[in-house]
Amino acid sequence: MTIEEYREEFLAQLRNNAQVEGNLNQHQFIKEAVELLEKNEELMNPVIFHCNMKSRNRNLGFHAYAYGEADSTIQLLITDFVDSQDAGALTNEDIRTLYNKMQYFIQDAAEGLISKAASDESDYIIDIANEFRQKIGKMETTEVTAFRFFIVTNKTLSNRVKSLEQENLLGRPSILQVWTLERFYDNFRSSQSERIMIDCKEWGVDGIQCLKANISQSNQFDSYMGIVPGLMLAKLFKRYQGPLLEGNIRCFLSAKGKVNKAIKSTIIGDSPERFFTYNNGIAVVANSVTLSPDGHYITAFDGFQIVNGGQTTVSLCNAYIKGEAPEGNLEKIFVPMKLTVLNFALDDIDDPELLQKSKDDYNELVQQIARSSNWQNPTKEADFFSNDPFHRDMERLSLLIENQTPPKPGQVNGTFWFYERSAHRHEQATFNMSTTKRKQWLEQHPKNQVVTKEKLGIYFNTLELRPDSVCKGPVNNWDLFSANIVDLKKKNPAAINSYFFRKMVCVKILFDQTDKMIGKADWYPVGGYKAMYVPYTIAKIIASLPEGKELDWKRIWRMQEIYPSLARQIEIVAPQTMRFLHDISKGGNERTLAIKEETWKEYRKQPLTLTDEFLNDATETSFEKEEAKSQERKARFDIATDMWAKYISLGSKYFERLYDDMNRLKLLNYADRETVRICALSVAKGNLSDRQVKRLSQIMDNLQNKTDYIVPEK
Repeated sequence: MTIEEYREEFLAQLRNNAQVEGNLNQHQFIKEAVELLEKNEELMNPVIFHCNMKSRNRNLGFHAYAYGEADSTIQLLITDFVDSQDAGALTNEDIRTLYNKMQYFIQDAAEGLISKAASDESDYIIDIANEFRQKIGKMETTEVTAFRFFIVTNKTLSNRVKSLEQENLLGRPSILQVWTLERFYDNFRSSQSERIMIDCKEWGVDGIQCLKANISQSNQFDSYMGIVPGLMLAKLFKRYQGPLLEGNIRCFLSAKGKVNKAIKSTIIGDSPERFFTYNNGIAVVANSVTLSPDGHYITAFDGFQIVNGGQTTVSLCNAYIKGEAPEGNLEKIFVPMKLTVLNFALDDIDDPELLQKSKDDYNELVQQIARSSNWQNPTKEADFFSNDPFHRDMERLSLLIENQTPPKPGQVNGTFWFYERSAHRHEQATFNMSTTKRKQWLEQHPKNQVVTKEKLGIYFNTLELRPDSVCKGPVNNWDLFSANIVDLKKKNPAAINSYFFRKMVCVKILFDQTDKMIGKADWYPVGGYKAMYVPYTIAKIIASLPEGKELDWKRIWRMQEIYPSLARQIEIVAPQTMRFLHDISKGGNERTLAIKEETWKEYRKQPLTLTDEFLNDATETSFEKEEAKSQERKARFDIATDMWAKYISLGSKYFERLYDDMNRLKLLNYADRETVRICALSVAKGNLSDRQVKRLSQIMDNLQNKTDYIVPEK
């Protein structure tokens, strides 16, 4: 796919989505711009809000905002959309105008002037401005160490735009990014998010002292130990902020919160030179590095990303920005670095299938490094859940012919819901296809039928009646979702089956259509708390069903939309949800209360009248349970068959070596070791029994999870 084809397809799809969802094309562009940046992990938990106002004879505005908890930033987004294939160029003057609208809002919010410019006292923009003002505070106690601004446009970037550097705003770094369709196109084609390129000389360092560790004959990666100047690390984070950190580490930091006090005390104390001794350092991955002629220094990095050491990095940057460290302290700080250079020549691979496999291998290796590097910290398995086999199972289920949707009236074939277990997987699937094949593929896998793993957590927890967790946003909701899935898989792996997949799709349909209904309702104010009302409304309806009854999920799947009586019930409950959250917040910020479990418990106790029509359309829970059990029986058979084939393919020699290791290291108990020995004999004969497969699976899991022994792949 060329950039011209991508641009044409993007605009056509946007117009179609706008028509289907009942949006103006401009508003649809804002929605899709936010989703794209969220996919690229540039924004976390963004809130769409159309702000356009005047204050002190200046134009203020933005289209979405977010808080970067990991990098302590306030983030604003504004769009510049032209509904034409030839949108023209984005000039320096355009950039300055758009940027000023956002920075002026920050300035006036910090000074408490937004309430004077707002249309009335109930305007939601006042709540947002007060949030910003509280977080910005004074430099000594601020929660905000930088501002990040995004301009998203379908214009092309003018050749005259040479720099996006901005002066500090309110004494903090102001980071501006411009995202064009060309930039998104390049990202979709690449294997990962935008690579950070670092030339050490640009950061006042000739090179980073390093020692190559010749510990492996594998050509998959190279390992180095290095020493990074603390001031350089602080400046790097000031420039790049969150994108410098691998995605899971950002999530971990945002969940864990504030700067580590022990790290901070060393930075600002009397002995900063001891930082190297006291600190565990950072773990970094890179696509490639450039070495000095003698090989003792790294002079440049391609794809620099920190996978462990986020607290160290953020602490150094905070001390640098706030001026907390005495003069000269940061120059005396050096940080140990473990560097892994991944030798994946992805740019040189033309074959689509081989390229996708290489990307999967690359991403999985990064995840394994991140997980292993953080194992000494008190992180949970759920913190690194994005690489869990659950997502591979969901992707596999999404492609099964049995999960093809029923054909719509007048159509011969149904379509598929695509499970996107990694960012841009849907778009990348078509990049090397011809125009004809791409059109055929998109007809089977429409862009509006994509379920991302982050959004799946929202649907799952809504169904589990935890709208308070959903209101915290996809990242903060992730812990509960992944913990529940890990628990479910341990108790009943067969529960992740086609029935489960189709039900999750139905919840997405319910979620999306509820969102649209609320957005178009006469009672809903522009810029309201729709993200809170949707999960609370759905959870309230499900929780209010009589015992033994539930929504007719089969009907939703069959229709690929919610049925009329359910839609009517939503129309009744949604405004009640709005009034409840508004009343308990007493006109304040409803979001701060919606994220509390106590709020949900209180709303759940509120009386609710269900219509007779809705109750008549509800299905018996026993029917749903029988369908689920039927799919579980099938899944258990498939799992057993797959495990049998896997163990037979590993071969008897593999299990003989495993038995020798278990004996030598005294791993697990005697009975388990004997089971492995006997299974090795059975594998040699090709006659493993179902019981042996089950026991062998348990032993392999115990070896992996309850010992330090790393089970070999083969």
